Amino acid sequence: MPNQLFNVRSPALAESERVREIFAGRKEISEGPLDLYGVCTHQERQEALIRFFREIGLTSLKGLRILDVGCGSGGHLRRMIDFGAEPPNCFGIDLFRRSLASARQLNPNVSFIEGSAAQLPFPDGEFDLVFQFTVFTSVLDVPLRRAIVSEILRALRPGGYFIWYDFAYPNPNNANVRGIGRSEIKQLLADFSLKFRRVTLAPPIGRAAVKISPALYRILNTVPLLRSHYFCFAQKHQSS
Repeated sequence: MPNQLFNVRSPALAESERVREIFAGRKEISEGPLDLYGVCTHQERQEALIRFFREIGLTSLKGLRILDVGCGSGGHLRRMIDFGAEPPNCFGIDLFRRSLASARQLNPNVSFIEGSAAQLPFPDGEFDLVFQFTVFTSVLDVPLRRAIVSEILRALRPGGYFIWYDFAYPNPNNANVRGIGRSEIKQLLADFSLKFRRVTLAPPIGRAAVKISPALYRILNTVPLLRSHYFCFAQKHQSS
């Protein structure tokens, strides 16, 4: 029997199509690989991930099976390969075909799939780590968000980790996204054990700061109230 979540009249299918259309027409704010703000935020995320991996006893990601939900062109998976992950153990899924074409060209030994994270084509308990970077805030339909979390929970092994990075506040200039705060993350990830970390100097402040100096970005980023994103390290319960 077909999955009723994706019946032709399904709101979830309509939401997936909306997200696909938005991303197809979106203009990137980033100035490219030499964008100083992007470099500063990337370095901060890398440090936070390394600290987290060390806290849970990892010195390498070798041997771990990893999934990136909303993988885009595969940049986050390349970072995991830098941390020791093996390309055949890395997988990405995304709605946007053009990004996936780029991902396959840049990462020929990584598996990329076009599809919705609300219907993951993987068996139960397949992954040790699942990531999402600024995906959930683009999904405005709450039942679809829950369906994606349910699929991620299913695809993780007991004791595996779902690593969430997303912004906490709405963008008044972009009605196609909606920030997700700590209490809502807790509701969505009620079946996980959670650790939070507030990160990333808010883009309007951060972009202005790096034009003066990357050092100013780092100084301002020591003020928690100026940080706009959450890292959430969510562990699936061992008994799940």
